[in-house]
Amino acid sequence: MPATRSARAPTRRQALAEAPISKHTGIALNTQRPTASLKSTFAVTKHSTDLVGKTKPKPTLFVATKSVLSRATSAPQIIGREAEQTAIRGFLRASVEQGRGGSMYVSGNPGTGKTACLQSLIKQSSASFTSVLVNCVPLTQPGQVYAAILRALNIETRADTALSELEQHTQHAKTPFLVILDEVDSLLGSRQEVLYRLFELAAQPNTRLALIGIANALDLTDRFLPRLQARNCEPLLLNFNPYNVTDITNILQSRLDAVCTEPVIQRAALELCARKVAATSGDLRKALDVCRHAMELAEAEHKKRQDDKENPNVVVMPRVSIMHVAKALSALSGSQAVQKLDALNFQQKLVLYAHVQVVASNTLDKRALGLAVSALYAEYRVVCGRLNMLAPVTRSEFLDLVAMMEMQGVVAVEALKNGRWGGRRATGCPGAADDRALRLLVDESDVRRALSNTPALAPIL
Repeated sequence: MPATRSARAPTRRQALAEAPISKHTGIALNTQRPTASLKSTFAVTKHSTDLVGKTKPKPTLFVATKSVLSRATSAPQIIGREAEQTAIRGFLRASVEQGRGGSMYVSGNPGTGKTACLQSLIKQSSASFTSVLVNCVPLTQPGQVYAAILRALNIETRADTALSELEQHTQHAKTPFLVILDEVDSLLGSRQEVLYRLFELAAQPNTRLALIGIANALDLTDRFLPRLQARNCEPLLLNFNPYNVTDITNILQSRLDAVCTEPVIQRAALELCARKVAATSGDLRKALDVCRHAMELAEAEHKKRQDDKENPNVVVMPRVSIMHVAKALSALSGSQAVQKLDALNFQQKLVLYAHVQVVASNTLDKRALGLAVSALYAEYRVVCGRLNMLAPVTRSEFLDLVAMMEMQGVVAVEALKNGRWGGRRATGCPGAADDRALRLLVDESDVRRALSNTPALAPIL
């Protein structure tokens, strides 16, 4: 079975600002080391010798532990998600492993293990097929999506001929192939016909294409599933719920055990981290960040004690306690408003960015009085054009985004009195939506902080 290891993929947020395509040959999607490899990688040995004959100390156990708790480090094994793994394994066996087509839609909040679970199961498969991963966000034109898939398959093409060439390849490819579309919800809008066409190709007789779409949006199926049902190409649906306390604790412990059985982080501290994260978002990436920050706090405290001449009896290695985790949670979690903003998807953050731009360019205090939805949509389209990463959604889809943000408690949408606020008429096209105004329910400084943590928006903020 041909399989080629590739470099670790960036996080999904980082992928927004990077190249859209990740190439994978065979069935390997990334470098996911087993537990034994992690131990050999981070094992603490005495010394090594470099090219000039000088001894170079190996990373300490504490440094190795921080490395294995990094977001970029693949998990030694998939903990939990038994039902989800069974569903994905069944889809692979029924489709691409048999040389047949098929489609699946995987949804779930960020940090719930969607991509990691897929990577692990594809790697475990003993069948011979090709898999490619394509990030859809930076692809601004429909032809670019088809071309990106073909180029990931090492087939050179042009955007204007990519669709016809992909159609031919799905019927005549010697080896079945699996296409994974990441951030597939970004294709809705002016490019949504691409999404329908790809699912149709995966449902055709004798096709060699199996398709998996990954998205953070939980309502995507309600927006495009009826049309897929009408075309008889409805995908299998799989939702990843947020991690619970037990799963987060076991995942963190398995990463620590991959380095050493010595308890660098107290079990009670791990459980505190898991309880707090599970209660807010269930995002495993946040739990990893909390543990790493807690280790940095413990390391700084340990170093300070070592420098204290009056306290020479310092333990050899620091230990992370409940106190360190509590401080890390306080520093990283911030207010409830920050947590709400961090949970927004990329399109919703674009709406907030457009709001910030309109307020900054006008002397009126619209933060308290509200901003006409029509004017906000016009600025949103300008922002999408400036980023040149994705096409703007339609007006009705924009209103859906605003409605979701209102349900999340980030904004409030209120009626304008006679189309006016602050003594001036709201700008925009006529329509029912123009008789409404949007007002932020969170502080603008929190909004800017959340936007600055998004790689695609930070350079222009």
